Parts: sequence; C-alpha cells; structure tokens
Amino acid sequence: MFRGTLGLLLALLICGPAGFARSNQLSSAAKGINTANAPVPTPLVSGKRVFVSFDLGDVLAFPSVYSGGPERAYNEFYADMKQWGHYQLVLDPQDADLIFSIRFVEGGGLAWPQLRLQISDARTHVVLWGFVEQINGAVFKKHRDQAFSNAVMWLVNDVQELLVPGSPPPFPLAVATKTRFSDQ
Repeated sequence: MFRGTLGLLLALLICGPAGFARSNQLSSAAKGINTANAPVPTPLVSGKRVFVSFDLGDVLAFPSVYSGGPERAYNEFYADMKQWGHYQLVLDPQDADLIFSIRFVEGGGLAWPQLRLQISDARTHVVLWGFVEQINGAVFKKHRDQAFSNAVMWLVNDVQELLVPGSPPPFPLAVATKTRFSDQ
C-alpha cells in the first residue's frame, strides 16, 4: 500500500491537481491504432474463436491500490470481450484460433501502471499484435478502480478499432472518461 500511495502522491506533486482533471486527451485508439496502415495479420482478421489467458502480472497493488485481486484484469477483460461479442470465447486453448493474454504491469521505471494485451496465433504461437493501455493515477481508490476498468475497456476498443477501423467503439462511455498522461 505504501509504495502505491507514495507513487500517487509523487504524481500529484509533479503533475499538480490539474493533471488528474484533463479530459481532452486521447487514447491510442482515438489517435489511430494502425496509422502506418501496415497489414493486419490474416489470423487476427479471420479468427473466430478466442481463448483469453490470465498472465499473472505484478500482484502487489491488490487489494491495497486497486480493489479485487491479481485476476481482476482477466475477469474484466473477459466480460468486456464477451459483451462486445465479436469473437466466440472458448475455455480450451486447443479450441481457439487466437490467444489473448492480458497482464497488469507496474514498477520497473513505468510512470503509471499498465495493462498489456498480447495476441497470438493459437496454432503457431506467433505473436500477431499487442496493445498497452496506461492506468491513470487518482488519489481515491474508487477513482483508481474506475481508471483500471476504463483501461480494460480501452483494450477492447483498441482491438475493435484495429479490426473494424472507424466503427463506433463497443464501449463509447469510455471515450468521455478517458484521460491519458502518456498522450501529453
């Protein structure tokens, strides 16, 4: 708890209170996921069945900094992917076309914690794509929890924007609440 709280206090001192109130910043999806127009790998476009993998990340932030446990990113990402409905979610990786691996990462020189999504071909295990969303800092735990959930929703939006550019995001409410310090 001390480490997470100390980091948030330092961020507040460095960024000032206005740093937490910025709402005009854009996520990576709003900036353009594939702005170079590189081809999206065929298995990612043609895949129908997805296995969501729980990649155990850093665990010290739970439950002191964020509610829940280390599996929180997995649980929320799975629920959001199911709600989006683009892929059929399967419970056995052998039944999948794609593996979506979600991981919570903090420390190691990062200014803010991150959620990382790695997408792999289930047959060849080749990494096809990846996304990173930063979890914005906040003083109060309920706001940190909301920022965590927003970052999960943005990962789903990122996948959707890659596959169906320009279509309305599956979680449009996240657009209004998204704040990104990395976009400054």
